[in-house]
Amino acid sequence: MIEQSNLAEFEEQSRSAPLAPTSLPAGDCKYEVQPKNPKAWSPVHSVGSIVGTEAHPETDESVWSESSRDSCIFTEDEELGWAEYDAPWSWVEAGTCLPELNQLPNWFSDSSCGAMQEEFEHPWRNKILDDLKARVPNKELFDIYEPAVDVTSWMHKGEARVNLGGISFLDCILQLEWIQTTGTVTILNSDGATTMVAEHSFALSDITCVQLNSEPGSPRLAIHTPRNYPAIVILQFSSDALLEEWQTHLASTCEKLRDIQGKCKPSDDSIWAVTKLGDIFVWDPSNLESHQLREDDFYIQKFDLSGKECPIKVALHVGCAPGTILTLTGCIGDEANRLSINLEAPITYKSKHKAFAELENVCLHINPRFFDNAVIRNSMSEGKWDAEEREGGMPFLKGQEFRLLIQSTEDAFQISVNDKEFTRFRHRLSPHSACILHLSGKMQPFKLVIKSPVIIVDPLELFWRQIGGHLRRIETCNAGVTWGIGCDHTAWVYTGGWGGGVLANLDSHNVQPMTDSQDYRVYENQRWNPVTGYTASGLPTDRHMWSDVTGRQKRLKDQVKLLSARWQWVSDWMVDFHVPGGVDREGWQYAVDFPASYHANKQFTDLVRRRRWYRRCAIATTGPWQELGHTKLLDVSLEPTNDEADAPVAVWALASGGQAMFRVGTSRSNPLGHIWEHITTDQPLGSISCGPFSQVWATGKKGCAYFRVGIKEDKLQGERWICVEPPGGAQLKQIAVNAVGIWAVDTLGRLNVRKEVTSMFPEGTHWQSIVADPPVLNAAPHTKGFKHVSVGKTEVWAITDGGTVIRRIGISASNPAGSGWDVGIAGNWQHISIKGFR
Repeated sequence: MIEQSNLAEFEEQSRSAPLAPTSLPAGDCKYEVQPKNPKAWSPVHSVGSIVGTEAHPETDESVWSESSRDSCIFTEDEELGWAEYDAPWSWVEAGTCLPELNQLPNWFSDSSCGAMQEEFEHPWRNKILDDLKARVPNKELFDIYEPAVDVTSWMHKGEARVNLGGISFLDCILQLEWIQTTGTVTILNSDGATTMVAEHSFALSDITCVQLNSEPGSPRLAIHTPRNYPAIVILQFSSDALLEEWQTHLASTCEKLRDIQGKCKPSDDSIWAVTKLGDIFVWDPSNLESHQLREDDFYIQKFDLSGKECPIKVALHVGCAPGTILTLTGCIGDEANRLSINLEAPITYKSKHKAFAELENVCLHINPRFFDNAVIRNSMSEGKWDAEEREGGMPFLKGQEFRLLIQSTEDAFQISVNDKEFTRFRHRLSPHSACILHLSGKMQPFKLVIKSPVIIVDPLELFWRQIGGHLRRIETCNAGVTWGIGCDHTAWVYTGGWGGGVLANLDSHNVQPMTDSQDYRVYENQRWNPVTGYTASGLPTDRHMWSDVTGRQKRLKDQVKLLSARWQWVSDWMVDFHVPGGVDREGWQYAVDFPASYHANKQFTDLVRRRRWYRRCAIATTGPWQELGHTKLLDVSLEPTNDEADAPVAVWALASGGQAMFRVGTSRSNPLGHIWEHITTDQPLGSISCGPFSQVWATGKKGCAYFRVGIKEDKLQGERWICVEPPGGAQLKQIAVNAVGIWAVDTLGRLNVRKEVTSMFPEGTHWQSIVADPPVLNAAPHTKGFKHVSVGKTEVWAITDGGTVIRRIGISASNPAGSGWDVGIAGNWQHISIKGFR
């Protein structure tokens, strides 16, 4: 229904069939014959191919007309041929081919010849085969010579339009060059000249994500290079085919550069994410671990600071959790009076008159003062210095090199200078919140080495690899089981493959057909007039008579465009009779005015009405996903019950009506499970999440949270729900739970953390709200708050309503809410799952 049939594709290709006369041998004679039906021919005439047309003369009128049945081809055998073959050939053209003997087509062999196998052994045939083999020289004789053509280097070039951070697109020449093991993308002016006004070039190693960013009628591709300017390069192409061609080239070369092309499935601790356009991405930490991990079980990151002048700020993407060691080497200037080496925590932002006041925090302040012959140690909390420490003398010397080592322990920072222990500074702020090393003063730093007990993750440096398919939500766990939910609420289970979709032409494994559908919706608005009744002519201040749900954007049915050629309409415009609040028999909802609460029955004071129209479209693609039955899902959450290799995986889900369900029999070896078991609920639920073993939380449609009690090893479904009140002035709409805590997103776009959660009181006592601060608000345009949160064992990641992925830093036992954000790329993200990660 959605994909074009093979016949249609064949007809499309065959339009270029040769129309010139074709020479056909018949014994000793040759006849020049013009084919009656050129569409029956294939334009492929190359070595290594065999093409032809099979047809039945009595039934297939598309190949032979009535007047063409008396053929002059093979006149001496024509009568015999019609008698013996149900499907005769009019012509066959072949190049060199090697058919599989065990799967020969029925038309390829002569069934009347019982001695075919014997003919294969005739001496004349063997001699011909030996002569053909002798024609090909032995390649080993030429291995000592350099290849005449270097196939490891190539260039791909094409036209596009580019947006380099402005508001308009400019015509350009796009050039992708691959040389041996590296690649470069160059954007030239439209004339392609070597001396151009504007040129933008970057290495493939700078690319962290190649992402579809199309709008209806505008095929666009976003290339994320977060360490360059601009951080996002948006390319617009003239067609969807051209976009997919460049998307495939860029994705394949980026994967080849990182040595992940053609590898097996992502590791169990990978992070999965979905964009607003339904594209699926995964970040696998195994490559990063292999580069950072050393023999002593420390993850090491090195910074070369030579040639850089102070002040310098270096981001510490791992904090200073106990076990972390920082080693700084450098040289102090001859005229230095004081130096400053700070471990800074995120700034505290306090709202003040529609603005934010910035209050600095410093976990450790090391301040060598040569005029006092002392090294001051201190900390700062919300802009206020604490008590100083001065003991220990002056281990630093002017004009001399130094080696400073800072080791974080459970209760203090241990400081050594030039391999001698200098002092200890007890923690005043949580060391987990240290996120920046700030150096200032007259000194020249050489190198900074970070040794961490956990992997060092910079959200801006993560390479997001695309996986085929189309989903709206995705959920994973560290047992290697991953589920997804499509826009039509169909559940899909990851098969362990890769490729598919636009990447189907590349290396793919274990992919299957996949479909998804979604609705386009517009609202018809009318106002009551005393003369004509309800009419489309409203007041000058009214909303558009055809609009979106807010009424601010004009939406006309005949102006709706599909996102790309892969989408197809599967219905006409229809009135939606399933609108929240109910409708009358014609689909109308009534209200006093725009905007207001709508109801189904018209009342005396109702002066406006609206009804919703929808039209459904669908996409057919491929991906490593297997459909899970016909039960439609709103949400799903996964968590293994123990650490065994094939432990049972607890799968909690919500049906399309908001009913809670539990999947029985799910494990690594059986990721689909067996059957659903329904769980009784007092009201429809909107979100659900399960954590380690006994933690199951959900949110109701009315905004409350629910905590499941009575979960045991022999009764994973639990016994009953306990209602937990939402934070004041808001309703909860999404919740996530794991060992690190209970986090939820409310209707105001805030994040909420459940505080004082203990084994005695697993439901906690109250909520702590976190609002979006300036670093989050400035990460992407139109960002106002948080959209989705995912919680792991030690980490919390979130998605903003502007599409940016962010990671919470500073989380510790003493501060479960954390202290700030590590901002990733603004990649139009919709949903993320980190439950497989740490």
